[in-house]
Amino acid sequence: MKKRLVGRLKELPRETVQRGCEPRREKVGRGRRDGMLLFAGVGVAALYALPGLAAEGDTFSPFVSYTRYYDSNLYRLDDNESSLVPDKSDQYNVLTAGLNVDWRPGRQQVLAKASKSLVRFSRYDHLDYDGSDYQLRWNWRLGNHLSGGIGGTEKVTQSNLGNQGGVPVNNEVTLRRGFADGAWQFHPRWSVGAGAATVESTNSVLTLLDYEEDSVHATLGYKTPKGSKLSGQLRRAEGEYPNRPVSSTLDREYTQTEYNLLGDWTLTGKLIAHGKIGYVQREHDTRAQRDFSGVAGRLSADYMLTGKTTLNAAIYREVANSDRDDATYQINTGTSLGAAWRATSKITVRGNAAFENRQFEGDPGGPLVGDQRDDDTVSGSLSVGYSPIEAATIELGVQAGKRDSNITGYGYDFHAVFLSVRGDF
Repeated sequence: MKKRLVGRLKELPRETVQRGCEPRREKVGRGRRDGMLLFAGVGVAALYALPGLAAEGDTFSPFVSYTRYYDSNLYRLDDNESSLVPDKSDQYNVLTAGLNVDWRPGRQQVLAKASKSLVRFSRYDHLDYDGSDYQLRWNWRLGNHLSGGIGGTEKVTQSNLGNQGGVPVNNEVTLRRGFADGAWQFHPRWSVGAGAATVESTNSVLTLLDYEEDSVHATLGYKTPKGSKLSGQLRRAEGEYPNRPVSSTLDREYTQTEYNLLGDWTLTGKLIAHGKIGYVQREHDTRAQRDFSGVAGRLSADYMLTGKTTLNAAIYREVANSDRDDATYQINTGTSLGAAWRATSKITVRGNAAFENRQFEGDPGGPLVGDQRDDDTVSGSLSVGYSPIEAATIELGVQAGKRDSNITGYGYDFHAVFLSVRGDF
């Protein structure tokens, strides 16, 4: 296992590896602390001024939050890999300020979100980064029968450290998405629609994982007398990994065709279900043995058990682009269960549990030895939130997880504790 990690480290610049493995020796400087405080102050001041621009019926919701984390296994290392870093644990801060907008001029609706996050680590400060999340959507309507949506998103975050095999690099991922869709309700219960979308994912360090995807879809929908919705959908996507080298054994492009059945059901006043099930065909440009065809889908439900308790559950099997360079795609199969209990008007208890199996398929041509990777991950969380006033929330929580893998070195376990404070204005 150590040979595999050392080989990966040799591929990186020496100064990057040395800095990544070396713990931080100094505390956060005054300049950095002042910068974070200035960021929070300016954000709050600007957000306070915006509600004055809203008309009656519009919603401008600025917010600011601060969270302190302790993580026992930051790099998600296996037990026999502890010697690869001076200390497996770390603490870090996340400071976020943002604004949610719901603007309704006439029959139109504009939804927007803008937030900026500063993530700062106490020990491994080379992982520090500034994240962001920008979203804009226009829900348009023309007359009584034509409607749709146009929008785009951009999100900057850090790649999952558990999928880097212990390689200590700060890989920032920028995910951009644009979309446009429309529907014509030609009958009180029937509608037809079409749309297009584009997705681009870029990595600051692990550039082999960059991908682009363009897709189109068409739907035929039916609305039941009780308000539930059923739709048939045909979707086709074409994707590319532009930074993978050109090779007769390496897939750079794929085409995916989906035949889906979509549903939103209001089964009772307390139970709402959402579903998507379909047949997926994924074809690659080089080797047919890497292709996939099979059933995929997701079913989720929200249930209001009592006036104070809500439950949510999901089960899924989905085909996704792989976040690794030794697989072309992955099949994610899992289930999750969540609950929220409003103990009092000021105290809310939340719990979540999840299981996921990830099968990494379609070896892109590297020197793979043995079977392709297959992971089982179990995770859970429990938190208590306290709202002394309506606009403020203090939350204390714990998280834990464990992953088992058929490839040595990719299993791990961790536990984490967090304390957060959030204000909504």
